[in-house]
Amino acid sequence: MSAPVDLDTAAKVLREHPGVTAVAPLRGPDGRRILAVVPGLATAPVDLRDQLWDAVDPAELPDVLVVVDALPADAAALDTEGPGSHTFRRPSTPTEEDLAEIWAETLGRTRVAADDNFLDLGGDSMTAALLLDLTNERLETDLTLGDLLSAPSLAAVAGLVDRARASS
Repeated sequence: MSAPVDLDTAAKVLREHPGVTAVAPLRGPDGRRILAVVPGLATAPVDLRDQLWDAVDPAELPDVLVVVDALPADAAALDTEGPGSHTFRRPSTPTEEDLAEIWAETLGRTRVAADDNFLDLGGDSMTAALLLDLTNERLETDLTLGDLLSAPSLAAVAGLVDRARASS
């Protein structure tokens, strides 16, 4: 297994979590600091990410938290872009910030990252309808369910909103 990559505090926080089976800090082939975690059955990966966000100084956060069934021998074996991956990238544009507030309110989350997917955060058809109503009302846009489901992240939805506003 790769050498630890200065994620000691983050790894310690997750090792102490009762819903975590194993944790490994790794460095990705692209240089990103990755924390691989094997959660227990009833542990939502995004909740682990949020716990780290609350407990660890921003400089000590990994670039990505990847949920796996078993710890890999090295980071090259990880899918850092798939549904088990969670970043700590904060919303950075005004539209992303507005959407993050709406998503957090609708989904009952403390915060939402720019790379978060609506469905990965527990979104369903009921919350999608509420989220679309709030988004369309507050941001004066006309997003559809198809738009929401076709966009892979909050940042992608923000891009749809910005493009719609620009073409109006």
